[in-house]
Amino acid sequence: MLFSFSARYSRPDNIIADRPGRTSKGKVHLNTLPACLIILYLFGSSCNQTSGNGTGEPGLDSVLMGISTVDENIRYMVLQETKFSKELLANGKLSSTRKADLKFRTSGIIKEVLVHEGQHVQVGQLLARLDEESAMASFNAARLSYEQAVLDYEDQLLRSGYKISDTARLSADTKSVARLRSGLGRAILTLRQAENELKETKLVAPFSGIIANLKAMPFNNSNSYEFICSLIDDRRMEVSFKVLEQELSFIRRSGLVTIRPFSQRGESGVNARVQSINPLVDGAGMIEVKALLSEGGNSALLDGMNVRVHVQEQLSGQLVVPKEAVLDRQHRKVVFTLVDSLAQWNYVEISGENSSQYAISKGLKSGDKVIYEGNFNLAHDKIIHGAKGQ
Repeated sequence: MLFSFSARYSRPDNIIADRPGRTSKGKVHLNTLPACLIILYLFGSSCNQTSGNGTGEPGLDSVLMGISTVDENIRYMVLQETKFSKELLANGKLSSTRKADLKFRTSGIIKEVLVHEGQHVQVGQLLARLDEESAMASFNAARLSYEQAVLDYEDQLLRSGYKISDTARLSADTKSVARLRSGLGRAILTLRQAENELKETKLVAPFSGIIANLKAMPFNNSNSYEFICSLIDDRRMEVSFKVLEQELSFIRRSGLVTIRPFSQRGESGVNARVQSINPLVDGAGMIEVKALLSEGGNSALLDGMNVRVHVQEQLSGQLVVPKEAVLDRQHRKVVFTLVDSLAQWNYVEISGENSSQYAISKGLKSGDKVIYEGNFNLAHDKIIHGAKGQ
């Protein structure tokens, strides 16, 4: 467009000279003006490309060389070999090692329920009882029969010419005949049975724990319920979780796990020790592992609760960086380091990770200044001012 502008004003000399009042001096001025404008334009454009556009954006030369500056809040750490907690995460479920559905062994009308759901009870504590009138009558009758049988037994001995005081010297056959004839043996069995039936009208805790699933109500027949209540030993809990078969060796080496409920974020975990590993790989390539919690554990842990399982192993002599220092670029892991006020792009390989750190196996060395804050918008060879060390 500029050259067409010049051509339009560069007409033959005779046309300009024919116009009145125009001299040859004027003709030279008109031909020279467009050329001057072209030179000034090109000079100004060249200056803008070299020095920038005045808005703080890099000029052409800077872009081509890949050099720019940044004054963002940059923080770095000096990389040193240290211990690294290799970590495996899994989801698990808690369960009690002792849990029972309690019910009466005999049928009858429930007279009283003495506990409620969520109540802690001690071993041997009375939980509920039946109406014992019928059982008490049977016991009294059995006791009378026993007393009668004892008298008949002594009478049989006297008839055979023995005294009661001579029972220690009597032969086993003589005693057996006397017991059969008197009915003493049958009376003893009946009395014991009546005693057991009387005891079974009371439901007691077989171990210490917490009451759950209370179903029974007073004045109902005990046979109306599948069970009266559940008793859970909340002091002895275990966690069941699954790991991949290639992670099994890591579980065996560690032996210890830490659990944290999903519903209680931020709280300290509870330690557990691996108790058993099911020697069977399921269709998904997973193996079930069970770990026993330390006794007493955490009173907030409940049977059936979903938890996060952390398995850790301490590795020494590792180059460890925060997860914030590692970026994904071109489908590879990248870490920026600071070298003479320049950001340097480093491809790295990761040998392990936990919830907050990576262990670097390749791409960095001890003493490198690793940028872990303000690194998201960095580029290779970017000049950095005001970087702060850890």
